[in-house]
Amino acid sequence: MRSFGRLPCVAVTLISLTGMAAAADIRVLSVGAVQNAVRALAADFGAETGHHVVLTFGSPVVVTQKIKDGEVFDAVIVSEPAMDRLDQDGVVNPESRVPLAKTGMGVAMRAGAPLPDLSTPEAFKQALLAAKSVVHGDPTLPNQSGEKAERILTQAGILDALKRRLKIVPAQAASQDMIAKGEVEMGLYNVSEIPEGKGLTLAGPVPAPLQLTTSYEGALMSDGSEPQAARAFIRFLANLDARAKWIAARLEPLGDRR
Repeated sequence: MRSFGRLPCVAVTLISLTGMAAAADIRVLSVGAVQNAVRALAADFGAETGHHVVLTFGSPVVVTQKIKDGEVFDAVIVSEPAMDRLDQDGVVNPESRVPLAKTGMGVAMRAGAPLPDLSTPEAFKQALLAAKSVVHGDPTLPNQSGEKAERILTQAGILDALKRRLKIVPAQAASQDMIAKGEVEMGLYNVSEIPEGKGLTLAGPVPAPLQLTTSYEGALMSDGSEPQAARAFIRFLANLDARAKWIAARLEPLGDRR
């Protein structure tokens, strides 16, 4: 089992993508909020370098548990607060941390349903108060959308008014299926995790100043076996050319802005 004590940093050499002699299998553990962009960029990276990126996605809780269970990966992509914890525990190479992208919260509804006005805080509050039911994830789980959803509803002053119509469903796929089937009218999720084409539509983002965002970072694992190739992949994700893929996946890129 991986120790969570401070581990020595992995020494890595700065090399270009074209300078790698042999193709490598790069094992990357990532939270699901960024998966659409990361999948697309991993395919681009593989085509350009010949390396094979083996992606494992999960909720923040699943990602944390895999690390605690001692599963070995070369790189990890998690929220900034979660990365801070991994950094403190010696699980990642601190100097390898790279900001990648951020996403805010949005309202999901059944595809084809009339979309409410969400353009202002007051309009947002009225739309949710008019909904027959609202669903979000478990607010007790750190670094997940349920926690942010409860904070938004509290900040908007409507949490108590919604309690009888509020459903807490930890499994995101299950709660989104409820919306698609018309069993729940609205849901609050990360904008990047509201899929189109699966019976759902993005009604709109939570308006400022109620909006809460989550920033994601990539870093090398301290005990990975492919530090050079993994570093190149993380930097590839933050490259200026990667911005379009992040934006297409409803995330705001935080990498190279030149």
